[in-house]
Amino acid sequence: MKVLFTLILGTTLFASTLSAQSEEMPEVFKLGENERGYEALNQTYSQTLLEVSDFDTQKAFDTWMNMMREMEDYSKKIRFDIKGVKLWLHVFWNEDGSISHVGYLLRPDSRNVNPLELAAFLKTFMGRYKLPLTSGKKFSHYTGANFPIYSEKVDY
Repeated sequence: MKVLFTLILGTTLFASTLSAQSEEMPEVFKLGENERGYEALNQTYSQTLLEVSDFDTQKAFDTWMNMMREMEDYSKKIRFDIKGVKLWLHVFWNEDGSISHVGYLLRPDSRNVNPLELAAFLKTFMGRYKLPLTSGKKFSHYTGANFPIYSEKVDY
């Protein structure tokens, strides 16, 4: 199943790479590969997750961490091992909370993972996940992510 999954997405990513050359960004891309397209995304998705969360840092953090938990749960469901993966993520959402683009870059201290398989995982996750927040404008969030997720909410 993993091989089929990789082959299907490999074809999709190849087509996406061709479109990236014409300044359109693929849905999943490696940060640093198309700076002009990336800058255009940043301008289009200029609102932040914090703004969409009404500048409530706890709400923004909880929303992000819930998405990371969903991502981790999805990885277990499809048997894609992301334990030890550490990466920079820049997620771009549409107004309805659906993910339109994910930029990623493995951190130097990350466990090695096949980049094509990681891109395939991100691509299929984004098609199945919708953030429970909406906005009048497109928005984004850029931060690091580590798997497995260790944070828990503690009520005082």
